[in-house]
Amino acid sequence: MSDDGNKDVVKIVDTKDDKAVSFTKSFTVTWTNAETGIVNVGTFTATRPGLGAMGQIAVYKAKLNGGEKVDPMTDIMHQMMADLHYILTDVPAWWKPSEFFTASPLRDVWDHVVAWSSTFRARVG
Repeated sequence: MSDDGNKDVVKIVDTKDDKAVSFTKSFTVTWTNAETGIVNVGTFTATRPGLGAMGQIAVYKAKLNGGEKVDPMTDIMHQMMADLHYILTDVPAWWKPSEFFTASPLRDVWDHVVAWSSTFRARVG
């Protein structure tokens, strides 16, 4: 999360504090755009992707990369965009990462969703 004076500020708060396993997650994002001063607030819902969605994520990332090898920064940005395109099943109207001029909200939301989705990994032992 960014919090410096000249950087975007992104705050994410889960809408419920339930430790039970759930295949969906809701959270609220407040993004203060440092460049414009605009504050965007919205509720998101993430859904655990099944095999079909994981395949679609790979296809969408390849499409964003244009089927070419791209630089590492572009590749990870496209990975984040593809993941969130299929994992976020409900987003506010302002959530259009392809139109952002900063990666802060994309990265912060992606980090939040990846942390949640990693709780589904099989435990060893």
